[in-house]
This record gives sequence, structure tokens and C-alpha cells, in this order.
Amino acid sequence: MTSNVVAARESTTAMDISTKLLIGEFNGLPVIDNNAKVIGIVTAVDILRALRQGKNLDSLRAIDIMTRNPVVVNQDTEINEIIDIILQKAIILVPVVDADRKLIGVVGRLDILQQNLNEKFVTIGETS
Repeated sequence: MTSNVVAARESTTAMDISTKLLIGEFNGLPVIDNNAKVIGIVTAVDILRALRQGKNLDSLRAIDIMTRNPVVVNQDTEINEIIDIILQKAIILVPVVDADRKLIGVVGRLDILQQNLNEKFVTIGETS
């Protein structure tokens, strides 16, 4: 789980989200309300869909393009259950929430791969 999470507010523009996705190299951002509860998720696919429809990213807000009520998990959810959710729903990341549905982290495809596969590789060579 990544606990240092960037999230968007309902009123964040699609342009600002696009910029954050590019700069942070994220595939998606959870959308939270004023109480930090997860209410949606915006992915690069949502941005692409808006562009394809000819929409102006400066005038669209997260609430306009987000997937509402996304699947969330709690901190104790088993990794295999999270993998099943990602595979069955064909999603990129899953927000991790506490008992009040407040955002505490995210688990993405790459987080799982890094955790399980990184130990199989060794970096050899000089570093500057």
C-alpha cells in the first residue's frame, strides 16, 4: 500500500488532475469529500474519454468525470483479494480506507508487482 497519497477534491479541474497525473506519473487519483471520505476516482482513461468527447478540461471538475462509489478495501484486506478485485473489475488502483471510509492509502497494480517481484532482481553497476 502507498500511504503517501495524492487525492483530488470534487471541485478539482480535469486539467489540474491531468497535470498531476503526468507530473506524478500516476494512473489515477482518488476523489475525496471535505471529510477525506472516498467518493470517486479519476483515471487517465476518464481524462482521455473527456478529450475524445471534445470537452474542455478547464471547465470539467472531478465530480463530472469521476467513477462514483469506487471499490475500496480496508487495511486488513488480503493481497489476493485485492488482486482478484483488480482483475475482475479491470481497474488500476484500489483506495484503502478506514472504518469511516476515509482515505488512508491506495494499492495499485505496480505496488503489488514491486512488492512481489523486486526481490528477484539485482542491480549491478556503478551509480553516480
